Amino acid sequence: MDKSSALEYINQMFPNEVSLSGVEPLMQKIQNEIRTVDAGILAAVRQQSNSGTKAKEDLAAATRAVEELMYKIREIKTKAVQSETMVQEICRDIKKLDFAKKHITTTITALHRLTMLVSAVEQLQVMASKRQYREAAAQLEAVNQLCSHFEAYRDIPKIIELREKFKNIKQILKSHVFSDFSSLGTGKETEETNLLQQLSDACLVVDALEPSVREELVNNFCNRELTSYEQIFEGAELAKLDKTERRYAWIKRRMRSNEEIWKIFPSSWHVSYRLCILFCKKTRKQLEDILANLKEKPDVGTLLLALQRTLEFEDELAEKFGGGTQNREIGNEIEEIGKGNNSSSSALDIRKKYEKKLAAHQGGDSEEKDGSKDLAVPGAGFNFRGIVSSCFEPHLTVYVELEEKTLMESLEKLVQEETWDIEDGSQSNVLSSSMQVSSLVSL
Repeated sequence: MDKSSALEYINQMFPNEVSLSGVEPLMQKIQNEIRTVDAGILAAVRQQSNSGTKAKEDLAAATRAVEELMYKIREIKTKAVQSETMVQEICRDIKKLDFAKKHITTTITALHRLTMLVSAVEQLQVMASKRQYREAAAQLEAVNQLCSHFEAYRDIPKIIELREKFKNIKQILKSHVFSDFSSLGTGKETEETNLLQQLSDACLVVDALEPSVREELVNNFCNRELTSYEQIFEGAELAKLDKTERRYAWIKRRMRSNEEIWKIFPSSWHVSYRLCILFCKKTRKQLEDILANLKEKPDVGTLLLALQRTLEFEDELAEKFGGGTQNREIGNEIEEIGKGNNSSSSALDIRKKYEKKLAAHQGGDSEEKDGSKDLAVPGAGFNFRGIVSSCFEPHLTVYVELEEKTLMESLEKLVQEETWDIEDGSQSNVLSSSMQVSSLVSL
């Protein structure tokens, strides 16, 4: 407060002399306030002095706290690194345990399947020894499936042993089946009522074995069926061209009489179809030998009749197993050729039928040569046309020779019978016999 302000304050407090009586109390009051202020200042100074010491202590405490905090941070960081390492180790252990679990599971599964395989092989061995074919067929499928699970363990001794045992059992089954099928066709099937059912069950085993077993069995059966055929028609009595029709009668009779018995074969095997193919091939071979060994040229009538019956038979097979009827039309047309004498009409018929037959077989034979297709499925490409009848082609020149001879005889007869006269009033100088000659040549 400046001087003027102090004067104004005093004048205001003591405006007159009367008011001076209050100077003492005011002074007392001011002194009390001064003492209070001094005491406060002294206390503040003392407090400030104490605060400086405390501040130093607080600063030291704070420094210590910061150091402890840094230590704890470093400790936490170290523990974090240790924890991370521990987590990695735990994860690595977990992976190991997971792999171990998978391996254990795989091992348990493999051992379980191995146990099943051992048991299945033993059961199959018993079934094979007892010829329980139906049960053995199902067991074969089961063993094959179990064996497929052990492809990765092929070099393990136990698996090698089981596979070898399984192979031997299959060989035993094959031997039993082939032995039982050797009875088919001997008449035992009519004596033993259970034989046909047993053979039917054996077919299930064959299907469960390798495809080569089925092929071998069917081939053996067909060859065995045709053994008697070869023996019968290779004999002196029936190995003749005029007995050709009896060949086809034999196979048709054989198929008809054994139709019920042959139902034991699954339809997918097409046994009758394959039997007919083999029959045709054997028949062709025998007919080729017969024609090649003829000392003289074949009789036209006999040759044509054999050809006609052959065409009819081929047509029946084509209809039965898939194919056309072209052979039947040709066969019907040449049926009567060769039965009459050497007339001009017979010669002309021979020419027409020979040309038709040759044109037909040029198409059919080319198919057979392209693929000696012994197809196991009917209608899949095998052509029965020409399979047997084509063997007659090299010997059909007798047609031409007979035609030439007949034509020459007809011409000679016409020339001899010609009057050489021209009808009165005719507009052309044409002999009557020339029209007949023209018609003969055109045909």
